[in-house]
Amino acid sequence: MGVKARPQALPGQEITVDEQQKFSVDGLLPSTVMRPNDADDAARDLHACNLAPAAVVVWGGGTQMRLGAPPRRYEVAFSTERMTRLLEHQPADLTCRVEAGMRLRDLQATLRAQGQRLPLDPPHPEQATVGGMVAANTNGLSRGRYGTVRDWVIGIAVAYPTGNVARAGGKVVKNVAGYDLMKLHIGALGTLGVVAEVNFKVQARPEAEATMLGQFEAPEPALEVGLKLARQYLAPAAAIVLGGDSFSDLLPPPPAGEGRGGGPTRWTLALKLDGYAREVAAAKDLAIGFIREAGGAAEEPEISLTFWDAARDWSAPEDDGVVLRAIVPLTSTQMVVAAVPPDARVLAQPASGVVDVRVPATSAVETLSRLRVAAGGDGQVVVAAAPAALKPALDVWGPPPPGFPIMLALKQALDPNGILNPGRFVGGI
Repeated sequence: MGVKARPQALPGQEITVDEQQKFSVDGLLPSTVMRPNDADDAARDLHACNLAPAAVVVWGGGTQMRLGAPPRRYEVAFSTERMTRLLEHQPADLTCRVEAGMRLRDLQATLRAQGQRLPLDPPHPEQATVGGMVAANTNGLSRGRYGTVRDWVIGIAVAYPTGNVARAGGKVVKNVAGYDLMKLHIGALGTLGVVAEVNFKVQARPEAEATMLGQFEAPEPALEVGLKLARQYLAPAAAIVLGGDSFSDLLPPPPAGEGRGGGPTRWTLALKLDGYAREVAAAKDLAIGFIREAGGAAEEPEISLTFWDAARDWSAPEDDGVVLRAIVPLTSTQMVVAAVPPDARVLAQPASGVVDVRVPATSAVETLSRLRVAAGGDGQVVVAAAPAALKPALDVWGPPPPGFPIMLALKQALDPNGILNPGRFVGGI
């Protein structure tokens, strides 16, 4: 018997071998590629995939493609690389509207020219796109002070497999079908629709910036000071706690032939302060007082400008490293950090309850189990990055949440043929 033929050819353009490798996901390769020019194009292309039906994996800059389970099927790479326009910018209103394929670096450069910024700092902004940031809900290190992606998105346009474009927020009074469309797609990893446009509110750039460090012999006082400072009026723009090796990761390499020195592991609380110059000066004094009260040593280092860039990118390595991410109540952060084994490295955000752990592949399964026990029922631990071969043993998302039946119903309603990122999200959605 012959092989059963598909009802029709796959939609999209033929793909070269090099492009297949560029768009590979956990070892799976696409057969074709689609590059829509705008939201309407994206909806038409998705509709063609839905009619085939052909499994689609949505691509932005690729910085978060190691997040999620391996796809069940993958036939069409759906790239937003041509959707890069700034559609509107109203500096006086502190708002902008951009296409999903615009790079974060380019958006920030445009805003900077008007003395403004979007206070979200996802990893690798030179590659990361607006749509990818929204779909993966990558907030960066400023979450404790400035909030999450949800706090800055005020409008959205989404292309669906039906061939329709739905818009919500901004000037739209009613959300489609009664859902809060913006919140529905933030963090959904492109499993319900393709984010095509995003409206943001923005803010003025700070007048001054500074970095403070607190050195501690143990993680507990560092975490306590970071949380205490986050509850003050002069809260840091970012606060991270790092073990000795993790702190070294963020520093420029020493000159050839020189090491960084040994000695016992210390814990560093790194604080990024911004605002008006007088606020930054007052925030420094406040931080110094809190650090010393907790038994730490405070310093204002002459630190490389690349330090905070490296900290931002630390949790999204470009190699095959394993990164586990715990999201827990603020009071549980210390328990999660205490569960991190000696062979792992940690970057904790005490003001937002996020703990990222880099762990060797050989101990990833055991460490994941330990972290999930420490996180308890009110927390969640996911695999933010791992080699494809390791993912089946790790259970990338962990147990589905209590509202999982509702998630399944939404998936069935918006993507009945299951063509969008099949199998990559929670519970195999």
